[in-house]
Amino acid sequence: MSAAAPLPSASKARTLPSMGPALAEMAAKGQPIPWSPLLSVGIDSIDAQHRVLLAYINQLSAMIARGQSAAALADVIGGLESYTKLHFRHEERLFALHHWVEHEEHEHGHRHFEAQLRAFRERLDSGDSTLARDVMRFLIAWLAEHILEDDMAYSAHLRAHGVR
Repeated sequence: MSAAAPLPSASKARTLPSMGPALAEMAAKGQPIPWSPLLSVGIDSIDAQHRVLLAYINQLSAMIARGQSAAALADVIGGLESYTKLHFRHEERLFALHHWVEHEEHEHGHRHFEAQLRAFRERLDSGDSTLARDVMRFLIAWLAEHILEDDMAYSAHLRAHGVR
């Protein structure tokens, strides 16, 4: 596999969520999406957990490129289900501890993600053959919209309260 292409630079006239199409193109080509400072919220524990999500996206991209089985997709979805329980609860504990006032809408996004994973699991159990690409599209949108936009919204507040 060729080396990962770099993410668009911050100096370009792109907002972070507009990176979605570039990320989707990389994933569609089976190229791993590299971690970048552009993806960082500036909080080590959260960035580490976001790297886990990125690893699942890259795993799924490689799996699609190789034409792997539904069993491999079940592993990815199962891993994501475990990941979200850990990651979302971690973020939500920080919101409560540091009194972030916009937490309810953000947590609603977390519940939507969890519900979507359950829906993907149901489709997988019913034998849906188009599922892998739908999961990939959802994860890329999540990366580009939720992490790069919504998670950036709490970053300054938590860092101002000493969360590093």
